[in-house]
Amino acid sequence: MRGKKNISKSSGLKETVSSLYKKADSGIRQRLPRIALLGAALLLLYGFFGSATGFIKIARMHLEKERLKEENQELLVKLVDAEITKKRLQSDMKFIEHIARTRHFMSRPGEVIYRFKK
Repeated sequence: MRGKKNISKSSGLKETVSSLYKKADSGIRQRLPRIALLGAALLLLYGFFGSATGFIKIARMHLEKERLKEENQELLVKLVDAEITKKRLQSDMKFIEHIARTRHFMSRPGEVIYRFKK
């Protein structure tokens, strides 16, 4: 008789464990779509805003591109100006004299240079 009672107790335990498993399983099944949607939403938000191809990164790159375009334009103007100055220094003696007098305070023999303080 004792063996039969143990079997009946273990079968009751199995039924209790299986019923708890089914209840827990049904709760997970009900929550799983919500968890999946939340995970997908978080993944999309990260993709739009946080990743290397996100909106924030693209906006920063756009601003950097505009800044580089402006810097390129300024450097191009300086380059053209330097080319013009180079050509004038190679051929224009009056320009060379102007540079020597204004930047280096050179004078011809017998000339007196007066400097006025501002």
